[in-house]
Amino acid sequence: MDQYQAINSPAVNMEERTLSKRLSDWLNAPFPFYLNDERKNFLLALFISGFVTGFLYLFKTESELEFANQLEWLHGLITLVVLIFNVLVLPRIFPAQMDPTTWTIKKYIYLNILHLALIWLLATIMEKLFFCPFNMGWADVAAHTVVQVAIKGVIPIALCTLFLKAQMLQQNLQEAIKTNQELQKIQTLKKESKESVKTATVVTLYSDTSESLTFNLPDLLFIEADDNYSTVHWKEDSAIQKKLLRVNLKNLETQLNNSFTLRCHRSYIVNVNAISAITGNTNGYKLKMNGSDFSIPVSRPKGKEVMEKISQLRNMMEVS
Repeated sequence: MDQYQAINSPAVNMEERTLSKRLSDWLNAPFPFYLNDERKNFLLALFISGFVTGFLYLFKTESELEFANQLEWLHGLITLVVLIFNVLVLPRIFPAQMDPTTWTIKKYIYLNILHLALIWLLATIMEKLFFCPFNMGWADVAAHTVVQVAIKGVIPIALCTLFLKAQMLQQNLQEAIKTNQELQKIQTLKKESKESVKTATVVTLYSDTSESLTFNLPDLLFIEADDNYSTVHWKEDSAIQKKLLRVNLKNLETQLNNSFTLRCHRSYIVNVNAISAITGNTNGYKLKMNGSDFSIPVSRPKGKEVMEKISQLRNMMEVS
């Protein structure tokens, strides 16, 4: 009885939920849909297929099926056909499901499973119909090809994954550097401007109850949401203040409705003018806010919008 209670204790259940959430967060983390360019993706498919063919010839093992020892080129050709279909053709057939801006690790895993399944299916059909002896059954050929595809498909998938992660990291770092240069220009323009950007613009936010919060818009840092509650963070007399309001983020986004605030994540609204720096890695971007240690995540679909907002703010300040 005690063991049963221990297993089903709240602490154990909480730990299971935490592990489940971590796994879910990892699976739903952003990942590039290959190189996001059809020409580059075609060349990548060509390279992977060539690698598979060369690998099979260099490291081939003696098979109990004599006819299969000369079919390395066939597996390379099938790999090329499958990659071109899955990476170049499928996104045109299912644009919503294969949208690069919503691509995740989970979708990438599913697509690789589809690669292997189609390669195995085509290899089995081609070998059975055109190359293997007539007295050999489908089951024997299928068993042979599934082992070959499973064992020798792991290496190109692993190498491709490492390459794509490196590409994503490089791209995010380059975008972060470029945006930080924009932020530095904004800081310089602030110092040189006769009129401070912090022109008194009073904003009042209303909750679902009788509470409200009034502050100058330029003092806003960010708003963090938790279900139907939102915490507003702003600066007042060089100190960071915060207040919890019973109101969801969508409602606050409608109330603010201005050029300087932006919803960068499902749980955050930020004041673009309060961003001091931006960092980028394989998980995406994070925003550093003025005078604080807060790092605000940016969802992948919102990354481009954040960059454009910062550029717009810099252009507005240059004109003024």
